[in-house]
Amino acid sequence: MKDRTSSSPVYFYSIDAQLKTVIDRTVARWTEIKNKEFYYIVTCADDAKASQETTIACFRGFADCVEGAMEKGIIYGTGVYKPGEIRNNPACSQAYDMGKSI
Repeated sequence: MKDRTSSSPVYFYSIDAQLKTVIDRTVARWTEIKNKEFYYIVTCADDAKASQETTIACFRGFADCVEGAMEKGIIYGTGVYKPGEIRNNPACSQAYDMGKSI
């Protein structure tokens, strides 16, 4: 399995259903998931990073179950609610730069 970047909008302080489904479906290949790098990108309408910490805890909960998991980066996209707002947010360029470095 190839390394992937996980990202999620924050709904009620947690990851979205689509990402939770992806995580749940890894159970079928659980023994193959080892030594993965984890990069996290979260966005929310709230301006406080603290509002995203429960979401990060969800990601970390999954990563804690992966043998040899390494957390490599977190990007907090705060204060984005309307379509297109992320384009003017520093998180957009941070995500681009993080992607280039992988």
